[in-house]
Amino acid sequence: MIFLSTLFWYNKLMNKSTFSLNDTAWVDFYQLQNPRQNENYTFPAIIICPGGGYQHISQRESDPLALAFLAQGYQVLLLNYTVMNKGTNYNFLSQNLEEVQAVFSLIHQNHKEWQINPEQVFLLGCSAGGHLAAWYGNSEQIHRPKGVILCYPVTSFTFGWPSDLSHFNFEIENISEYNISEKVTSSTPPTFIWHTADDEGVPIYNSLKYCDRLSKHQVPFEAHFFESGPHGVSLANRTTAPSDAYCLPSVHRWVSWASDWLERQIKN
Repeated sequence: MIFLSTLFWYNKLMNKSTFSLNDTAWVDFYQLQNPRQNENYTFPAIIICPGGGYQHISQRESDPLALAFLAQGYQVLLLNYTVMNKGTNYNFLSQNLEEVQAVFSLIHQNHKEWQINPEQVFLLGCSAGGHLAAWYGNSEQIHRPKGVILCYPVTSFTFGWPSDLSHFNFEIENISEYNISEKVTSSTPPTFIWHTADDEGVPIYNSLKYCDRLSKHQVPFEAHFFESGPHGVSLANRTTAPSDAYCLPSVHRWVSWASDWLERQIKN
């Protein structure tokens, strides 16, 4: 009965729609219904880029994260961007930037109907999705995020992930192009970033180096580094844990801290 009641609550308070961006990418839109019965009321929004090593889209960083931020009062758009297991054999990495841009464009085209404040759109990325989110945040685009949340992000392909470039099923000619840490400027959006110290998948140096660059360019940021936790820990609770090693109450705190940070950005 509890499970059925939960499903009823979500079905009653939100709608889910899917929009195709191209042959290998789409976005799922989780739309809250307006609780204030006011046509002029708008919500902030978050675009989520799950991880998966540019090989697949991590399910543990998809629906669970979307529902977590939906419950905090955000319209959520989950980007299922182009990755290798979608039959690609070409370098699609720059195409991923275009896919993020396409989601922002969808928001700006439909923000009234979707009840989104287009000036309060944030970008969240995990692992390789963090690489994509940070890359987009540091690039010149028509639509810019108000802030970026990076969860154990890759910030360069030379900081311990991947172990070698054979990870990709396409050739990378200029590896420095994907060093996002070196793309940080004073125009980089405010950033919330977190990582676990013993992450063996994506070494913490990725986040430490990124924080160093944010500091040098005087970009406002909040960082949290936890003593221990496996890579891809996501919400760090039973919702996303494939084993007990991923249930870490001390790490799960990042969700409430990120929510507080988001609210401060909205008020700025």
